[in-house]
Parts: sequence; structure tokens; C-alpha cells
Amino acid sequence: MATVNGTPTAVLAPRGEAAIVATRSAPPQLLRCLVVSLSADRRRLIRSAAEAQAWDAIVCRDAGEFLRAVFKRSVPLIVVDLPEATATGYGDLKDAAQRAHELSNALLLVAGNASDVREEIWARQLGAWVYLNECNGQRGFEYLLEEARLALERRELLSPQPGVAELMASSE
Repeated sequence: MATVNGTPTAVLAPRGEAAIVATRSAPPQLLRCLVVSLSADRRRLIRSAAEAQAWDAIVCRDAGEFLRAVFKRSVPLIVVDLPEATATGYGDLKDAAQRAHELSNALLLVAGNASDVREEIWARQLGAWVYLNECNGQRGFEYLLEEARLALERRELLSPQPGVAELMASSE
């Protein structure tokens, strides 16, 4: 028996195959992304852009929280919003982005703040799908989140699909 707002109610859970499907399914066309930014304003901005493009954004405040989320969840897109190079936590965030990219197969979007080209070179060497220099508006993030969805669809179409023989072998 569960309570909602202090009122006892009986909750019926799906059973069998219905339970398995219920745990796997998500709303249609909704994808999850992992976002890290040291700025509360930027976190809100990116979350709003993500919601506008039907992304479920898991938003993290710092490198530690971000890495914990990377270990817990598999997401198709990671957004790293770097602060000014002189900010406390800048190096930790870059290290966390590198570790996250090593651990996942996600597209990596890096939003930087530096006019120094070394930051972009770092992001490109890391394998970032996109590097932004000074993206300050929601519309810019919305556009990139829409493009990320298209890139993921193209990646899915180009990835080899397992044949019947591989599926049968994996089930044995």
C-alpha cells in the first residue's frame, strides 16, 4: 500500500512482460543527456534548451557529481560547459570530461569560454562532436541539441545491425 499526499491508495504494478516493457520504455522521442556546468544560470539555460528539444537533461553542478552520474547512467549526449580558464574547478571539469568520454560512447558537446585556441584544440583532440566558443543564448543550444538528435539518428542508421544468427547466439 502506497500513500500519495497522506491518502492511502493501492498501486497495481505491471507483471511479467508488461513489467519489463514498462521499465524499458520512455516517452516517445525523449532522449537523455548529461550536462555539467559550474554556473547555476548556465545550467538553467541548458536545461531549458534541452526541454525545448525534448531532451531529458540530467544536470550536474561540479566534476564530482558529473563523474558519479557518468558511472551510473548511459546517455547518448554529454554537454560540458567550461567556465573561464581561471575559474576554480576548470581543470577538474576538463579532467572529468576526458574521463567521461573515455567511459562512454556518447556524443560530446563542449561549450567553452576561452578565446585561447588551445581549449578548442583540447576539445577536438578529445574527440568532441562539437566545440562552441562563447555560446550564451538558449537558441544556440536548442539548435545544437536538435543537431545532436539528427547525428544520433545517422549514427544508428550507419551502425551495423545484428543479424538473426548473432541474436540467436547471444540468447543461448
